[in-house]
Amino acid sequence: MVGINPEIIHQILMDNTHRLTEEIMPHLTMEQLALFVSRGQIDMDLYINRETNESRGDPGRGANYFQTICAVCHGFDGKAINFKTQEKPEYVGTVASHNPWEFLHKVRFGQPGVPMISLITLPVTDLVDILAFGQTLPVE
Repeated sequence: MVGINPEIIHQILMDNTHRLTEEIMPHLTMEQLALFVSRGQIDMDLYINRETNESRGDPGRGANYFQTICAVCHGFDGKAINFKTQEKPEYVGTVASHNPWEFLHKVRFGQPGVPMISLITLPVTDLVDILAFGQTLPVE
């Protein structure tokens, strides 16, 4: 769907099949959804090996970004924030290794409801390098 005009997506959302009204989904939200669907998607198979879950990025380059941007909140070892519980912890390295698609999505777009920033202004290849470095971090 990459390259579809957001105005066309808006028309589809507003037709009688979907019956979305301004009360159900405000116009600005529809525009943001249309932009994400038409321009925010990438083919993650170009960046993540589906069979091994391994990033196709360069962990050395990713370390530079992680240590200067991400470590401020996540710590140099990626363990400053536990996303789950003490009994079953989840850290940057856990997500990067077990669900690299989620990791890459969150690095690109941030995490709603928390102060996780979006790095969408960086080239995807740089974000894939951050993922590659994240996969070197501890999972426990």
